[in-house]
Amino acid sequence: MAVTYKKLFHLLIDRGIATAELTEQAGFSANILTRLRRDQYVSLESIEKICSALDCGVDDILEFTKDLERYIGSKAKILDFISNTVSQTYGSVDGAVVADLFAGTCCVAEMFKKQNARIISNDYLRFSYALQIAKIKCNKEPQSKIPYSEALFALNALNGVDGFFFKEYTLEGTAASQYSRNYFDSENAKKIDAICAQLSSWLRDEIISEDMFFLLSANLVDAITKVSNTSGTYGAFLKIDDQRKYRPLELLPYQFTDNGQSNEAYCMSITELIDRVSGDILYLDPPYNGRQYPPYYHILETAVLYDEPAIYGVTGRRPYQELLSPFCMKDKALPAMLDIVQKARFEHIYISYSTDGIMEYKKLCDALSAVGKVSCFFKPYRRYKSNNGGENTTTRVKEIVIYVKKG
Repeated sequence: MAVTYKKLFHLLIDRGIATAELTEQAGFSANILTRLRRDQYVSLESIEKICSALDCGVDDILEFTKDLERYIGSKAKILDFISNTVSQTYGSVDGAVVADLFAGTCCVAEMFKKQNARIISNDYLRFSYALQIAKIKCNKEPQSKIPYSEALFALNALNGVDGFFFKEYTLEGTAASQYSRNYFDSENAKKIDAICAQLSSWLRDEIISEDMFFLLSANLVDAITKVSNTSGTYGAFLKIDDQRKYRPLELLPYQFTDNGQSNEAYCMSITELIDRVSGDILYLDPPYNGRQYPPYYHILETAVLYDEPAIYGVTGRRPYQELLSPFCMKDKALPAMLDIVQKARFEHIYISYSTDGIMEYKKLCDALSAVGKVSCFFKPYRRYKSNNGGENTTTRVKEIVIYVKKG
């Protein structure tokens, strides 16, 4: 959860109190006032001073809000649209075999799992694989020498260590380096290092199973997104600290969804996997543009792999040339998609796409018509905002679900 102080400034207006008067009465600096305006971290001591000066409660000056979605291309906000489209064209997925082979954060696969489908999920990024294990493969706590709750308690109780994350992704750790990086508060970075090292040790010593390792790694991924000093993804860090940077890092348990099915999770290129899986429904959510995903999630990849890669540049990215996706390349995206659909051993195929994708959707639909009957479903949506907050609003953008029934 995030905090906003809009209620404070509304209260000041209602009472006719100037901000300069508040700072004098509460006895705090103009810097604190700036942080309040930006909804950034403010100490409990400062909050108490404000409440005392205004003779009000905490609820009168702040409120909690949901964190913004922090993943490119997430379908979390259009799940109903996807579900309704499948329901109209296929019917109930209860008992069906549904594959989501660009799984990402798994929100679509998780939706189908809750509808009692048997799920096959895949993504070529390792942090996504960790989320797949936690949300898709595991119907309950995986077997391990140390129980899930005890493992979480032990990890949360660890003291921080000066490891890779501290040395490479904090202002303190990079103070003497060529590049100064501000992804994390130093204490949170040290905690990440301690947790990563402990997980690696447990896995190596067979104290935890592989599934438990990735489940706990998924907990770490979720925790990192709540304390990282970024506007969303990890393509860059913020120059001015966001309040989330100072939240203490904490691993929280998952609530498992048991669909009574044997679900599968993979971490590989879809071009390598497509010949190995089959089922009733194939859901495809390829990238829409030329933005390669690995550099935008390099922090999360390193947290799961903890391999101390040879990072480079101001943002400290991992090398990713071996992970370039053809679906992000204008000249390769269409033939790559047609190859997947042609090879797919699924009768019903649903492709999420956009009217402004690098593949012209009409050309894509024309090409797909050679494989089966094609139908398109549309929904207006907001374009992903870049790190600088810019957004191109010159065209009316729509989300599309392209349905192909193979003949």
